[in-house]
Amino acid sequence: MDVQVPTLLPEIIFHILLLLPVHSLFRCKSVCKDWYKLITNDTFVKAHLAKKNKCLFYKKKDVLHTCSVNELLLHNPMSKTSINYPLIVDDFARLVGSANGLLCIVQLQGISIYNPTTRICNRVYGGFVTPVRHYQVAYGFGYESHTDDYKVVAVCKTNNKVKVYSLKTGIWKKVTDFPDANLLQDGLFLDGSIYWLDYLPNNLPNIVSFDLLKETYSQVTHPPYDEGEKRLDLGVLEDRLCILSSYAEKALTNIWVVDGNDSWTNSLFIMYPQDHDGWARFCQTYCISNYGKILLRFGYRICIYDLNNSSLTFVNDIDDCQWVCRFDESLVSPIGPGLRYRLRSWKVKSRMGDGSSIAV
Repeated sequence: MDVQVPTLLPEIIFHILLLLPVHSLFRCKSVCKDWYKLITNDTFVKAHLAKKNKCLFYKKKDVLHTCSVNELLLHNPMSKTSINYPLIVDDFARLVGSANGLLCIVQLQGISIYNPTTRICNRVYGGFVTPVRHYQVAYGFGYESHTDDYKVVAVCKTNNKVKVYSLKTGIWKKVTDFPDANLLQDGLFLDGSIYWLDYLPNNLPNIVSFDLLKETYSQVTHPPYDEGEKRLDLGVLEDRLCILSSYAEKALTNIWVVDGNDSWTNSLFIMYPQDHDGWARFCQTYCISNYGKILLRFGYRICIYDLNNSSLTFVNDIDDCQWVCRFDESLVSPIGPGLRYRLRSWKVKSRMGDGSSIAV
């Protein structure tokens, strides 16, 4: 006798699938055509992205890793996935930033926009070419919501020419509204704009921003820092722009957070670890949890600062890292007319607490 299986309403299936991680959703696409259409639909992709499953992506000893931020903040030690990444072909490759689960990696031979969760990559060529070297260009990468486009901003340090690449159109465009600037690092993306520190001779660096929709430049006022020699770094804390002001002589870092009135609040200060070498400093923030724990970077190491007891704990598995970037696990694909493909030659190992492994 045939057994009839009751059919779930599409709305229920939609909400059930939203609970799954991306690697499980990739398997679910093979269940049937209806599930494939649902999972690849833009509405579902954006709804899944809104869950913001935060992860870290980092490079250590020429191997790329991803790990869950929640695992770090709640459990520590973590589970992590190691990835042999075939697109890195030179020692000068660097991670520029992330937006909606897409990462921007600059290499000598081009730019890679890819999703480390789905393994879909888009290669971008053009921009500034020889004789301009990669280290003579400061980059920024972000998402523009009004046009639903991802953009790469390239600022040439030798002549201050600026080009913007649209992932949707696949075209580089010159931008004239950008002043002379000395940008030593790649930009930070937040809320439709990219921010850099413009280092001035014998003075505090300007905080400059570039609006990805208008493609115009502006400046941001500084917070009222304490006196003394300091090093500044940009970051994001609770989805707001922040500045880490580090004082080597005092062995502490002040974190200033911008509020809605374009003014700054001194959110907290963190003392350096006692065994610091005098060169390292707190230079990046990644996440703050509901339990008062902040994930941030000290030199080449990742640490967790607990606001409740002012304790600092280093994550042993994430040290001596050349890159570290936070991204949201997503189904977003690197759209556009560039060279796009899915990497199939990865060897992926997931190291859990019990030593188990999974295939991706």
